[in-house]
Amino acid sequence: MKRGNGRNQGEVFTDKNAIQFILDEVNYAPDVDLKSISILEPASGKGAFAIEIINRLFQSSLLHNFSFLDSLICNLTFVELDKHSFAKLCSSIDELVFNLTSKKTTVSSKICLNTNFLTHQFNMKYDCIVGNPPYIRHELIPKFDKPIYQHKFSTFKYRADLYIPFYENSLCLLKPNGLLSFICSNRWLYNQYGKPLREKISTKYNLKKILNIEKSSPFDEAVTAYPCITTIQNSKQCQTVLFYEDNSKTINFSTIPFIEVDNPKTNSWQNLFLHYNINNIALIGIEEQGFEIGIGVATGADSIFVKQGKELNGIERSRILPLVKSSDLKNNTFTWNDNYLINPYDNDELCDLKLYPHLQTYFNDNKDTLLKRHTAKKTPSKWYKTIDKIKPELLAKPKLLLPDLTGNKFLFIDEGNFYPHHNIYYITSENISSLKTLASILMSNFIKNQMSQIGIRMNGGLPRFQSQVLKQLKIPNINKLKLSDRTKLIQAYDNQNLDNTNQIIDKYCTQHGVLGKLGLTN
Repeated sequence: MKRGNGRNQGEVFTDKNAIQFILDEVNYAPDVDLKSISILEPASGKGAFAIEIINRLFQSSLLHNFSFLDSLICNLTFVELDKHSFAKLCSSIDELVFNLTSKKTTVSSKICLNTNFLTHQFNMKYDCIVGNPPYIRHELIPKFDKPIYQHKFSTFKYRADLYIPFYENSLCLLKPNGLLSFICSNRWLYNQYGKPLREKISTKYNLKKILNIEKSSPFDEAVTAYPCITTIQNSKQCQTVLFYEDNSKTINFSTIPFIEVDNPKTNSWQNLFLHYNINNIALIGIEEQGFEIGIGVATGADSIFVKQGKELNGIERSRILPLVKSSDLKNNTFTWNDNYLINPYDNDELCDLKLYPHLQTYFNDNKDTLLKRHTAKKTPSKWYKTIDKIKPELLAKPKLLLPDLTGNKFLFIDEGNFYPHHNIYYITSENISSLKTLASILMSNFIKNQMSQIGIRMNGGLPRFQSQVLKQLKIPNINKLKLSDRTKLIQAYDNQNLDNTNQIIDKYCTQHGVLGKLGLTN
């Protein structure tokens, strides 16, 4: 699949400064004797890493007096699946070797593999593995490849991005004490799909260093990649990890002031960036207080199941539900855009279309499209089902609405008028006052700082509301708040007064031994 610049999906090229930093991370430096050091790049693209690696090897051969070509052929491996990128990779290598040695060779044919890194059988292991694994989301991975990866890689679970098995396969190809350094999305450090990889690394490898640079652009084009450079060694674990997070748009890789942080030893390994104890009797989880956390409906065919009022064409009223979308919650306002969810369920089961002739006609007119979906192919008799079962009783429940991606400063409550769409997380309660109190707390700086440490941030540093993050948050026990504080929090919510909210929460945290701004305990 091509992007607008003609590149393949997942193909993002790293700039030279980042490449040099990564090679330094694995000690592949020109002043080191590289004669016998084997190095692998599993996703070589058109040769950005390869050019720097070969140049360093050549400089090392001059300094340490060994055969450049012999070492190159014995120890370097570059893998690239895309045929066009592979052709460019080979020509760049052969041209560079000629320029360095004045010898015409086709050395690329001996060190470059035009194959799928994840399925290729390697006959050696490596001292160094470096690179920029492909950025390909789960839904874009070819469907015939997924079962193969799921069978082969224990970390390829949930909705894992393709870079996850790239990590696992690379780690398995490291020699004892070998080093891996990747520049990659930092999402695996937070998301559910990254948990198996985090556990694998925490139990079997030594996490040496993390450089989180999600706001910078260490690539040769503007992409939203949330980059992070991670260095891992195939050795016994150390007690500390070197960590630094740079919030600037450009990075000076030569002057990064890494700090030491504790290296967690438990399999749970929830957070690699900042490990802190937020257990405090004054703080408690959201669900522990009787709230329910959920996510809106995924239909698998929004163009059919989601329509504006003017497009419903007589579909029976009992078959439609007012739908709130994240686009309705913009610029700190809640403006419903007249969208409706067409509901094929009746009493928890798919409805009998014969009882709803207008709905039956509508679905039949769109049957070909609905049948093409994976969920329909899996159960053809239920070809008009949505991916998620629709529960009409949710409509009437008061809900705190939390769009996954939003720049809003304020959170909105639906008092029971709308059904949430799939890109909205929600929290339900029978008591609107409790929801307002919770909303006020969730808008506080105390919670934003917690989320910044345990959650995923968009470009610009805004935290994302996601189920796995919401379930980890620790908040004041609402039932144990003073009545006057609860009243003030509700008033602060109604007035959208974040300053008052922060004053109340900071005072509470101070009184109960919680260091409010960072979510730390004494």
